[in-house]
Amino acid sequence: MNTILVPIDFSETSDNALLYAVNLANHLSSNIVLLHVSAIPVYNNEYNVVAYTVNDSIADSNASLKEKAELLKKDNALMGEVEYFTEVGDFKNTMLSYITNKNIDLVVMGITGHGSVIGKVLFGSNAVSISRESNIPVFIISKEHQYKKIKSIAYASQYDSHITEQTGLIQIKNIASMFGASLSVLHVIPDNHLINEVESATDLFVEQKLEQTSHKTYILSEDKASTALLDFIKTHDVDVIVLEQKKHSFLHNLIYPSTTKEIAFSSPIPVLTIHS
Repeated sequence: MNTILVPIDFSETSDNALLYAVNLANHLSSNIVLLHVSAIPVYNNEYNVVAYTVNDSIADSNASLKEKAELLKKDNALMGEVEYFTEVGDFKNTMLSYITNKNIDLVVMGITGHGSVIGKVLFGSNAVSISRESNIPVFIISKEHQYKKIKSIAYASQYDSHITEQTGLIQIKNIASMFGASLSVLHVIPDNHLINEVESATDLFVEQKLEQTSHKTYILSEDKASTALLDFIKTHDVDVIVLEQKKHSFLHNLIYPSTTKEIAFSSPIPVLTIHS
């Protein structure tokens, strides 16, 4: 993990995500890129001017980011370089562009509305949106999450017949090795479901691939995957839960609730998403 991207909106939530990223950077000797994205300004129809200009906004943001960057470098000798940028435009598109053009290895970002039903409905979250679109791992951190050395990771593994063609297991092995962490592999199956031949073969494949990785496998019986996963992490000593993002059709996303979204808004520990 050479470079970590941290979006900054100068809120308590993004400041806490930055603190988490700094601890990760110290552990991994990573560089950090701070990014503030300002929305495109709206003109005043009466006077046809923008009272607070784009240049003013960029200058103020860069001044604040520079101050943060200098403090980070002063207080964290083990961390790599710290860069900072301000952009004007669409948040998601800007983030995805930086991930590609700055060779970012990991995103760490805050989530708003965590633990609040109203917050989930009214605000949603840029974090969930970026985690779906990003091709690199994304840490989702609420303002309640405090950094702990990552010693135990829960990995939500699906009984997917295409698992032999995907990279999820390789990624989770690398992540566990990177932190020297033990792994809890979580399979969620519906209540009263009998594991079939394909699922048994998939489970055997997972066990073989993780043979050299310290892990335990749990079969969780629950109709709703998010409920089973949240119950597990609330009753076990786990520092991070890893969720594997799957590409679905627009219609599928409309009909079925997002497990990632439900967990991200309710998890008592940080969520790390990966793509296979």
